[in-house]
Amino acid sequence: MNQDYSTGNRIVDEVGRINISGNIIPMVWFQAIRYPNGKPNVNAIIILADIVYWYRPTEIRDEITGQVVGRRKKFRDDLLQRSYGQISELFGLTKKQVVTAVNTLEQMGVIKRNFRNMRINGQFVSNVLYLELIPQRLHEITYPGDGMELPVSTYKETGIPLKKGRHSAYKDRGGTVEGTTNTKITTEIETENYSNLIYPVEEKKQEADEIDRMAIYTQIIKENIDYDILIADCSIGEKEYIDEVVELITEVVAIERKTIRIAGTDLPYQLVKSKMLKLNDSHIRYVLECLNKNTTKVRNIKQYILTSLYNAPNTIGNYYRAEVNHDLYGGVQ
Repeated sequence: MNQDYSTGNRIVDEVGRINISGNIIPMVWFQAIRYPNGKPNVNAIIILADIVYWYRPTEIRDEITGQVVGRRKKFRDDLLQRSYGQISELFGLTKKQVVTAVNTLEQMGVIKRNFRNMRINGQFVSNVLYLELIPQRLHEITYPGDGMELPVSTYKETGIPLKKGRHSAYKDRGGTVEGTTNTKITTEIETENYSNLIYPVEEKKQEADEIDRMAIYTQIIKENIDYDILIADCSIGEKEYIDEVVELITEVVAIERKTIRIAGTDLPYQLVKSKMLKLNDSHIRYVLECLNKNTTKVRNIKQYILTSLYNAPNTIGNYYRAEVNHDLYGGVQ
């Protein structure tokens, strides 16, 4: 017969009889997972707690002895499958808040996103999100007593990935410029050629500044257009289109000049830059839809997309209004 012990406190005793299970949030996470302003990133913390819950194994016990005889995972596949919409509904967050929080966790290195194309009930589904938990990084965040300094996530990229051998997703685009790099490793220094190894300091600084500038604008543009949501929602093959659009907008706003040519007209750089930085996800979806529906050969695809992006805020309303009228009246006025 089980003896019922008492702590001497009625409330504590009653709570002790309630079997509470589910997500666990270590207090140290409120110190480790923070916004740039130093406040705890509660959205990221509660999402991480839920991910960890699903990755904690379930014990299998012997019915008679009660001994642990095995463990099993809670989910079906090799990684935990979640959608931004599921997380949004579960915690009462907006989709954008979820994407930002997941990005923060990924930048901290505690999770990794995987997008997969799969066949579900006979239908092909693209960009299905899987969340991979990184146990080593989780341990570092939860037990920081190893003397390891934890970086504060700033949700900001620090560089631009270099793409090699990448072909344009669009047709009829001009040729790409290819280059080769020969690297020679030696332990000897040839005095006569030493001057050739000196890279001009100012030129190097200018190049670094340009890279930083491109990285900053890339991040700003991705946030403006809800890049991660666009990627999650896009169909097969559209990711390359979206990446090229982001590249093009970044190139336009990050490289200062007097004018930019739009539809054969030279417009002030600041005007074009201002309009490009006001683009959102609806404008990008609209431009992609126009590209997909276009059946005529485009000679200069870069100029075509640039013009479409520049005009998108002015033409998107009329475009969808015409689509609605066509659906309602079958094109008959």
